[in-house]
Amino acid sequence: MLQRLRCTTAHEPPLAVLRADGALTLRTAAQLRAALLKCLAEQPIAILVDAAGLTVGEDLSLTAFMAAARHAAAWPAVPLLVCAPPRDMRAALRRLGADHHLRLCTDLDHGRAVATRREPPAQVRDEFPAAAASVRAARSLVSGLCERWRLPVVEPARLVTTELVDHAVRHAGTPIELTVTHGRRHLHLAVRDFRQRRSRLLGPEGTAAPGGRRPPLIEAVSASWGCTLLPDGKVTWASLHLTARSRI
Repeated sequence: MLQRLRCTTAHEPPLAVLRADGALTLRTAAQLRAALLKCLAEQPIAILVDAAGLTVGEDLSLTAFMAAARHAAAWPAVPLLVCAPPRDMRAALRRLGADHHLRLCTDLDHGRAVATRREPPAQVRDEFPAAAASVRAARSLVSGLCERWRLPVVEPARLVTTELVDHAVRHAGTPIELTVTHGRRHLHLAVRDFRQRRSRLLGPEGTAAPGGRRPPLIEAVSASWGCTLLPDGKVTWASLHLTARSRI
């Protein structure tokens, strides 16, 4: 019989709750990872995974959780909490050292209590059309937010916003969503579009695009950056360190 995994999302702003039911195998691990990345695109303050209905075929399939947790730590800097894992799954996660990357909770209520103890970051989200004027409008929004929040990264943030939005306008050609998040250590800038094709800014692993072009400006001023592919598009993002001296 074909083993199946079903992932359903419940909206509990500012949290993301993902319920996973069925068999987690090497084959279905990619499905779980895709569902987790889709949750990340909404940039919640935490992702809670209800794992009570999961069965685990091979320990190696659990690395999907670890990969998603590492991604979430880089962007958008949110914790991944695995709630109500069966006893054998909990033991396997600990054998793999996964508890160094994510939090194990007894049930969803425990996860909600842990997650809501975090102070939610200041966040602003706006939508823009696929038009050249959107670059200036997005840059103006980010400048104003940096001044309102008294952040010492106005110029780097303006430059990164220009690069992200300009590429989305020119290469995606879809409406875009810009999310600006003031975290404890970083300012996170994320541009979501609705074309499922990796940004030309980035190579396969978030590196500079091939072809001999100079390293992108984003790499020069950001602490980390990358491109997260989604079932309905992608998010291209960058994080600026709020205490490090600007490199421009």
